[in-house]
Amino acid sequence: MRIPKDALDAFAAALSVRTAAVRTWADGIEWMYAMGTWEQPPLEVALMPGGEEVWLRMSTDRSSVAVWTIQ
Repeated sequence: MRIPKDALDAFAAALSVRTAAVRTWADGIEWMYAMGTWEQPPLEVALMPGGEEVWLRMSTDRSSVAVWTIQ
């Protein structure tokens, strides 16, 4: 899975000014993404219950997920 730097930068900027949106999928996972223009596919980020993992995926390929463990 490849996350373009532009998508990561857009998400970080959206969080810093509190313009991230949240969408809950049918499985109950809440995915956050940057609100605004859709010129670039957005990065979607989910904090897993318990706060031990963060999942990242691109909106263009929701079948591939990168998992970061929080320590």
